[in-house]
Amino acid sequence: MNRHFWFGQWLDDAQLDAAIERLDQHLERVLESPFPFEDLLTAAQTVSDGLRAGRPLHARLAALARETTPDEEVDAMLAGASASLTRASLLTRVRAELGCSRPGIPTRRYPDRQFEAWSPVGCVVHVMPSNVFTLAALGLVEGLLPGNVNLVKLSARDSSFATEFAAALCDADPGGRLADYLAVVHVASSESRRLSALFERADAISAWGGERAMAAVREAAPPGARLITWGHKVSFAYVAAECLREPALLEAALDGVATDVCRLDQQACSSPQTLFVEADREGVERFATALAERLAVRSPEIPGQAPEGAEQAEITSVTAVARAEEALDLTRVIEDPVHGRWRILVDHRPGLRPSPLYRTLWVKGLEREAIIGTLRPMRAWLQSCGLVCGLSSLATLSRRLFAAGVTRIARPGQMVDSYAGSPHDGVYALQQLARRITLDPPESARQVGSFSELEAHPPLPVAGLPIMDKTRFQAESQSVREVDLLFRSGGSSGRIVYSSFSWEDYHDQMTVAAHGLVAAGLEPDRDRVMNLFAAGHLYGSFISFWTILETLRVRTLPMGMIHDYEEIIETLLGTGCNTLIGAPSHLLALFMAAAGRLTGRIDKVFYGGERLTNAQRRYLMETCGVSIVRSAAYGSNDAGPMGYQCPECEGGVHHLASAIQHLEIVDLDEDRPVAEGAVGRLLFSSLAREQPRVRRYEIGDTGRWIPGDCPCGRTDPRFELLGRTGDFFKAGGPFLNYRRFVDILGEQLGYDGPVQAHIHEDGNDTRLEIRLARRPGLEAAAAEACLRAQYAEIDFMEKEFGLAFRFEVSVVESDADFVFVPVSGKLKPICDHRSAAG
Repeated sequence: MNRHFWFGQWLDDAQLDAAIERLDQHLERVLESPFPFEDLLTAAQTVSDGLRAGRPLHARLAALARETTPDEEVDAMLAGASASLTRASLLTRVRAELGCSRPGIPTRRYPDRQFEAWSPVGCVVHVMPSNVFTLAALGLVEGLLPGNVNLVKLSARDSSFATEFAAALCDADPGGRLADYLAVVHVASSESRRLSALFERADAISAWGGERAMAAVREAAPPGARLITWGHKVSFAYVAAECLREPALLEAALDGVATDVCRLDQQACSSPQTLFVEADREGVERFATALAERLAVRSPEIPGQAPEGAEQAEITSVTAVARAEEALDLTRVIEDPVHGRWRILVDHRPGLRPSPLYRTLWVKGLEREAIIGTLRPMRAWLQSCGLVCGLSSLATLSRRLFAAGVTRIARPGQMVDSYAGSPHDGVYALQQLARRITLDPPESARQVGSFSELEAHPPLPVAGLPIMDKTRFQAESQSVREVDLLFRSGGSSGRIVYSSFSWEDYHDQMTVAAHGLVAAGLEPDRDRVMNLFAAGHLYGSFISFWTILETLRVRTLPMGMIHDYEEIIETLLGTGCNTLIGAPSHLLALFMAAAGRLTGRIDKVFYGGERLTNAQRRYLMETCGVSIVRSAAYGSNDAGPMGYQCPECEGGVHHLASAIQHLEIVDLDEDRPVAEGAVGRLLFSSLAREQPRVRRYEIGDTGRWIPGDCPCGRTDPRFELLGRTGDFFKAGGPFLNYRRFVDILGEQLGYDGPVQAHIHEDGNDTRLEIRLARRPGLEAAAAEACLRAQYAEIDFMEKEFGLAFRFEVSVVESDADFVFVPVSGKLKPICDHRSAAG
C-alpha cells in the first residue's frame, strides 16, 4: 500500500527504502536553491481556506482525523489549524520569532558592512506523537518556514491525516517546488534500521513525547544532529495573599482558576495541575471551599470529555489515597457531589504534584519567599503559571517564578490561550529549526544591502487578474478594518486621498527602501544626512525617510522642507553635513539661495517625489560641486518603494525592488505585455502589502524595460521611467506630453528650472502657456521658438489646421508665480484653468 508521501510521490514500504538511499543526492540538489517562501505562504493560505467547515478538504481530512479522535474535538482542532495556517498568522510568527519577513536572505547589519540571516538548519526529521492529529501537519509547516527539508515520522498506527495534508499543501503550491521540501512517512519505532537511515541524514531532530520517548531519540540520534525536544510540561496557578483580602481580586482568582481547570480537561501542558495559595492552613482551606462552589457553577458551562478506563482508574486511585490521608490530617477531598466531574485535593504538604487531570486539582499553601526553593527542583518540567496578584506584587512574584524555572506567566482563566508568535517552553521554535549565519563580504559589496538584490526572483502569478486603478485601490483601502498608519496621498492633483499600512508592511517596505538608498551611494558609516522632505499633514515622505535613515543607523539631521533657506545653509555649514535628501524643486531653490556657499560642501544629493531633468542634474554637479545625484527611491504612498538606482542607472532608469514588487509593463491601451523596448503602463503587484493587497496596480507612470544585465552585478531587472500617463493632456488638438516640453528645454537650452503648463480659456480659443523661471540669458521668445521648432505638433495645431489654439512661453520672476500642490510642496506640472463643460 502506498502510504508514504515522499517529496511529491506516494510510495510503498519497498519503494521507501530505495528512496531513502537516494536522499543525500536529493538534499544536495534542493538545499542549494533559494526556498520558495512566497509559494509556501500562498499554499498555506489555500489549505487554511480549505479547512473551513463545508469545504471538500475539510470533509476529507476530518474523516481521517475521526479515526483517532472523538468527533467533538475534530472540528475545533481543524478550525485551530486553519487559523494557524493563514498568511497573516505565518508572517506574524516569522516576524516575531526570526525578526524578519523573509528568512534565509543575508541582510546587512547597518551601519556596519557585515551580513546576517536566519538560514535553514538543513534536513529536519520530526518525530511526532500520535495523540494530537494536527501536530504532525503543523510541525511540518513549522519546519518549512525557515526553509528546511522536512521528514515527518509518524507511528505505524497513525491515520493518513498528515500525509494527505502534505499532499494538499503541494497541490496548492503555485510554483511546484514545495514538494521537494517535505516527506511524511509511517515508520514504527521498532523499525530501527529504517529509522536509523532517516536519522543519519538529519541535521536536526525535532521530537515530541515523554521522558522515555525522548531518551530513545537521544540514544538513536547521530552525534552531529541538533536535538530539539518538546517533552511533557507541568503548569500551576498561584494566588497571592492580597487576593484573599480584596473582593475583586478574589473573584478573579476563583473564576479564573475554575475556568482553567475545566478548559480542555487539563489536557494541555499549560493547564494547571496544582494551585498554590499564599495563605496559612485555614486560608488554604477557605479558598478551596470557595473554589469548589465556583467549580460547581463553571464546570457544567464548559463542555468536556469523560476519562476513559485507564484515566478513570488513575483518578480513582489518587482520590482514594487522598481520602485515606484525611485521617492523618494531611489532605481533604472535595468532589462534585452531582456528576463526579471535578475534584479538589487539598494537601498541606509542600511541593508541586502532578494531577490525574480531567478537572482534578491539587490545592496547597506556598509563601512567596519559598517559591524558588520549592519549585526549582522541578525546573526542567515547569511551563506556565496562572498568576493572580495585585500590581504591587507583580514584579516580585514574576521574578521569583521565572527564577524557579517557569517560562510563561498567564492571566487566570486564560492559561491555555496564547498569541501569535509566542515562545514555546521558553524558546522560539523557529530559531531551534534555523541557524544564524554571518558573512563579511568583499569591498565590491559595499553598496549592497541585501542578497535579495543578487538573486533572481520567480514571477508572481497575477496573470488574468483585473488591473487595479486608483479608485479601486482607494475602495480596498477603506475596507481595511485595522489601520496602523495612514498617509495622505494627494498626487499631483492635490485632491485628498489616503493610503493605509500595517506597521509590519511599512517596516518591511522601508527596509527595502533603505537597501535601495545604499545601492544609490549612501554610506551609512560615513555620511551625515539632512532630511529635507515635507513633514506634517499626514504627508509620508519625511517620516518614511526618517524610518529609512534610522534603519541605516546613519547620522541624521531632520530639518524638513522649510523655506527658511538661510537656516538650512547655516546648519549645513555648521554641522559638516555632506548629504541631502529631498524634493528636486526645494533642493534646487536651496542651492540657488546659497549662491555658491554650498559649493564643495555637499557631496551627495538624493531626490524623490519629482523628476530631475538632465539640465538640473548638470547644474547640481557642475555648478554646485555635488559628486552623486541620484534618485532616493522610486515609490509612492500607495504601492510603497518600487525601484532604486545603482551607480550605473542614469536619468529615469531604476532597478525593480524585486524583494517586494512584481512589475508588468503593458500596452498603453490594452491589457497585454508590450513588445521589447516599447513604452507601456507600469503595473505593480506588492509582495509586502497585506492591508490592502496590491495586485496589478496601475501607478500612473509609463516606462520600458531595459534589456540585458546591469554592469553593477545585480539581478533585479531594470526599467526606465518615461513620464506619467497624466503627463499627456489635450489643449485643443492632439495629445501633448508635458515631459517632452521639459526635455526639450533642458537639452536644447540647458534650462534647469521649473516648467509648468497652464491651459487657459480665452473666449473660444484655448491658450497653452509654458511658464518658466527667470534664468540668466533666458528669453521667452527664444524659448518659444525652440519649443516650436522641436515640437512640431504646436505649429500643426496653431497654423496648419488653424485650430482655436494659441501657444506662448512666459518667464516669471518668483516662485510665487508657480502653482504647488498643497501640503507636499511639489510643483504641479499641469494647471488646467478651463471651465468644466456644462
